[in-house]
Amino acid sequence: MNLKFIRLAFSIASSLLLVSCASGYSSFYTPATGATPDAIASYRAAPPPAMPLLERSSPGDPEAILAAYAKRGYVMIGHSMFNSGTNESESSALKQGKSVGADLVLVLNPQYTGSISSSIPLTTPTTTTSYTTGTATAYGSGGTVNAYGNSTTTTHGSKTTYIPMTVHRSDYGAVYFIKQRFNFGAFVRDLNDAERQALETNQGVVVLTIVDDTPAFRADILPGDVIIAFDGARVPNQDGFGKMTEERKGKLVTVALVRNGQRLEKAVQVNN
Repeated sequence: MNLKFIRLAFSIASSLLLVSCASGYSSFYTPATGATPDAIASYRAAPPPAMPLLERSSPGDPEAILAAYAKRGYVMIGHSMFNSGTNESESSALKQGKSVGADLVLVLNPQYTGSISSSIPLTTPTTTTSYTTGTATAYGSGGTVNAYGNSTTTTHGSKTTYIPMTVHRSDYGAVYFIKQRFNFGAFVRDLNDAERQALETNQGVVVLTIVDDTPAFRADILPGDVIIAFDGARVPNQDGFGKMTEERKGKLVTVALVRNGQRLEKAVQVNN
């Protein structure tokens, strides 16, 4: 078999695989809800770097991963999750991160999911040539005459050979973050029914995460605290909390909270 054709077949097959899964980090990128370019620009703490910071992690609980990065001041702006039969490079994830303005790209370690075996049909031309010779004798008044002749017959066809191949597939993922500018520095949620019953109020928010080196961090507000008021004004819910911190930028605020059933007050200098 012609080795040139074999190399060509493998080249074509490899190209098809690369095209089908090329740049998976960009092809399967999904922005976070509300993460428009304008929103990202307004939230970020500083202009995007020349190239995002790269970190690696094993896949795990998404909420735990996001909470760990939130504590460091990073918020997710999008992610890429896909299954591929090609070796996806971390540089592709960084390139995608740069294109969306990420400050940090968390690449999840690939997880092998299985192999797919198939074969590639390779058809090559074939040529068969046969040779024929013959003699003839003629008798006449002038004597005997001998004639000699030959002929060549060429038959064109093809031959198909099936070349086996195996593709090893893995799950790939990356999460893209920006370093956010924080006025207060707390991620909060609304009260659940049990907390409303215990506090005997429908108003307030529960602190989920405190961002390192922010006003809330320096004021020793802790995860699990229930924030109920700013300067005596009740905090109604998560949306209200965001509006109230925005309205108090640059001000010293007295924050009323409940910790383990005890009411406390903290002085917080809100950032501009």
